[in-house]
Amino acid sequence: MNTQHSDLHQSLVGLFQQLGMYAQANKIATDPQLHFLDTIGFNRQLDRYDIDFSVLPADHKKMMCAIHPFVVIPSDSQAFVARRKDERLEQLAADQTWQPLTNITSMAGAHMVLIEHLPGQRGEQSRFTQELDKRRKWYRPVFWLSLLASITGLTVPLFTMAVYDKVIGGQAPAELPGIAMGAILALAILVVCRIVRAAILCSVSNRMARDLSDMTFSRLLHMPLMVLGRVGISNHIARLRNAERVRMLFSGPGGAGLIDIPFTLIALFTIVLLSGWLVVVPVGMLGLYYLIARGLQKYAQRASPTLSTKHQNSINELTKQLLALKTSGNYSGWIERFIRQTRINCQQNFAYAKRNGLNQAVSHGLSLMTALVTVFTGIFLVLDQSITAGALIASTMLIWRITGPAQLAFASLPKMAMLKSASQQFDNFMKVKTENNELRLEIPDSSGPPSLKFQHVTLRFSATQEPVLSSIDFEICPGEVAVVIGPNQAGKSTLLQAALGVIEPQSGFITINDRNLTQYDPTNFRHWAGYAPAQPDLFPGTLADNLRISRPEATEEELQQALLEAGAATLLDTLGGSLNQDLFEQGYSTLTAIEGSYISLARALLKRSPLLLLDEPIANQNPRARRQFVHTLEQLKGRHTVLFSSHDPELIKHADKVLVLDKGCLVYAGPQPQSQPVQEA
Repeated sequence: MNTQHSDLHQSLVGLFQQLGMYAQANKIATDPQLHFLDTIGFNRQLDRYDIDFSVLPADHKKMMCAIHPFVVIPSDSQAFVARRKDERLEQLAADQTWQPLTNITSMAGAHMVLIEHLPGQRGEQSRFTQELDKRRKWYRPVFWLSLLASITGLTVPLFTMAVYDKVIGGQAPAELPGIAMGAILALAILVVCRIVRAAILCSVSNRMARDLSDMTFSRLLHMPLMVLGRVGISNHIARLRNAERVRMLFSGPGGAGLIDIPFTLIALFTIVLLSGWLVVVPVGMLGLYYLIARGLQKYAQRASPTLSTKHQNSINELTKQLLALKTSGNYSGWIERFIRQTRINCQQNFAYAKRNGLNQAVSHGLSLMTALVTVFTGIFLVLDQSITAGALIASTMLIWRITGPAQLAFASLPKMAMLKSASQQFDNFMKVKTENNELRLEIPDSSGPPSLKFQHVTLRFSATQEPVLSSIDFEICPGEVAVVIGPNQAGKSTLLQAALGVIEPQSGFITINDRNLTQYDPTNFRHWAGYAPAQPDLFPGTLADNLRISRPEATEEELQQALLEAGAATLLDTLGGSLNQDLFEQGYSTLTAIEGSYISLARALLKRSPLLLLDEPIANQNPRARRQFVHTLEQLKGRHTVLFSSHDPELIKHADKVLVLDKGCLVYAGPQPQSQPVQEA
């Protein structure tokens, strides 16, 4: 189903129009990046505008239950928009008129995208619960498989009772083959039901974990950078791991135990039929077991580790700063801190594991005690001839059918609490506003270099800190090359990130071509603009893979040209001119920060964007790289608008305009001064 279709673009535009989302429809219609969509891209656009949907095989019954217009994607013809109108189905024709939909039965292999909720129409139901509801079609098969498994699970106790009472007690060995065949057949059904149920639970839990991870990752990518920065990387990783917790709970033995709990009533009912009021014993022991397990759970929870997050942060810090620590030659203090945290974390984990072990030991002991109390109580019933000896043995065996799931369920109580916490975190996370909204739909103009203007821009990272940028005012005309200079911590990088739109100021306006930056679609704008950060980011893969992050369709000739324009000729020589050299061949990057900065600069230049934002290009002041980049700047003038930061006087003097920052304030903005001190500020 994942193939590209131009008709998907038309169907998506038509769907948004029929949903009343005309601004979004116009944006999609005019966005050149969306003219050829695959089904994944189609779904991403729905996610982007906060529309809940389901992708299902085409089914007439489900179509007749659709509330909103939907899209049908046949396997061998063009996709189209359809709707339910009273008791009939209609499809949207090319002339935007509704025509009867008649060929439903011939849509073998077709899929449909059903719209469930429009933005702001979800009500109070949590997103996590909605994802569970989407798997509702599996509830029924899991129920019937569990019921059949519970009934056939009575085979061994009943077989034992029949052998003891009829074959041995009744001296009727001829009955044994028939009883044995029935027991074998029932056991085979039990095994098949368990295997099929486990496969269904594993498949459903894996798909749900996949969908939750996709939703979380997509949400992270579209959240404002300042919000992400306040939370921290470890919390983002924890959110992605929440999906794994869901998978482990439902696909593990604890999930099967939770599902089997309601079906223990079958075993209890069977004990009533076999032994009468003897059923009071397991019921009473289950109540006692529940009270003790709850107390032990609280006891274990009080020993829950409190240093895990700090310890994990230390490990993350170690992986990122290992080279700096080794080269400093003085890392004894860091080692002492890490060892201290590791020791405390291990002690806390040991105490928590010990209390959990006590919980498991007590639960196992109570299970044995339940069986023993049942046997001793049943002996008096056998002596009183109220029940047979075989019935007592069968009832004792059925006890394990009750205490086994109960033991697994109680052992899973911490996981249930973890799942509840994970679902609440997921719901709260999905409520956080993203950068996407109905007011940010403009697409940047690629026909020529843009103008860039800051108007009274003030930005601070927290209310208790001084502004990083304070009332910044300047304008860069189309095709100009401007440089931002100033001491470290003056706000140069923040200014470039604000111009890119990844950081939003608290007051003031940033305009591109006299249009407020907040009106542009953030994804389209960043795809359109070229940005090179001061700190290079390399990804596992080849040099070509790292460059094509900014422009996947680029040819090898274009990649080499971008590297040369970035002054990376020495990097190409080091790699033997090969773009397919794995940068992480030894498990870590062998490139220096300087070589990494060449790659970041080449990524930005590879876009051929009308707007280039470059943070400290050629910061190493390599003479050969500087000469090449100066040549590149001269080539960009007039055809691209360039804003870059630098401390290099040789680069600064080639700018058309100079912006001087000091402690977040703009102290000069104008043409290239003639005096040397200003050039070297």
